[in-house]
Amino acid sequence: MTPLPVEVRPAQTVDLAPIQDLQRRADHAFMRSGYEDLVRMVAHDYCLVAGMVTDPHQHLWGYVCASVRQPGLAQLRGLGLIDGWRIDVGVDSLLTSLETALAQNDVRHLMHVGVEEWVVAPLQRRGFATPDHILNFERGAPTRPLVPEHKAVGASLRPLAPHEIDDLAALDQRAFPWPWQLSSGELIQLLLTTSRLAILEFQSLLIGYVCTDVVGEHAQIIRLAVDPVYQGMGFGRYLLADALDFAAATGVRRISLNTQAQNRSSQRLYQGFGFRTVGRRVPILLKPLDPHRNGQP
Repeated sequence: MTPLPVEVRPAQTVDLAPIQDLQRRADHAFMRSGYEDLVRMVAHDYCLVAGMVTDPHQHLWGYVCASVRQPGLAQLRGLGLIDGWRIDVGVDSLLTSLETALAQNDVRHLMHVGVEEWVVAPLQRRGFATPDHILNFERGAPTRPLVPEHKAVGASLRPLAPHEIDDLAALDQRAFPWPWQLSSGELIQLLLTTSRLAILEFQSLLIGYVCTDVVGEHAQIIRLAVDPVYQGMGFGRYLLADALDFAAATGVRRISLNTQAQNRSSQRLYQGFGFRTVGRRVPILLKPLDPHRNGQP
């Protein structure tokens, strides 16, 4: 069969509305960003669109967007295919160009959180490995305060000061292995867009933090970290109890969080507070990019 004459090119401002339209109406499409993030990705990150070479109106057949999370690591933020375009063919067309562009700019790995099941197998056929899975946990809001039972002697919680962002990023890098570490920019985004980010201080040192977001009757504990030097001393329980109490005070009914399947200690902590797994295991897909192969699988 003769390959379709599809051209993949960098997205432009005029493609914003067609990308959103394709996302809304296509069976196989997702975009993990709002409109402002999409505008930024088109202007500054990696956002590509596909269309028929012979189409004078340049109707979109697909799009793919990625952003750099930290030096050398990009994450897939959006992917969409017009109905009727074979998934493997469309994914190969878009990802070949994306991987080439990333590798040429010294990005050495591309990661995707496989929430959308339709894209997992095509990415695995392109050489993406599955080093881990994400487990989702949920529980109801506590009916009584938990902090009095779990308060850590000598430790206190307070808001993060703006000048402490770099210290928080250094703590996050110590607490989490690659590729789960957050950059200073991502931490600033959490600080500005979530309901609460509190840091844990002990003996005048920043040793942990917890970030919680509340939307309606649902709260999500987005991040919880303790410096490895101070793990196993009850500080994680204190942070979790405080986050649960904060969420309960807002009137939520459900509280959720997630962690990696390989992170057994975190799972034990959450299960000890009444969290139970819900939903399916979400695969983490990761592919090394070889600049000498031009993004080919």
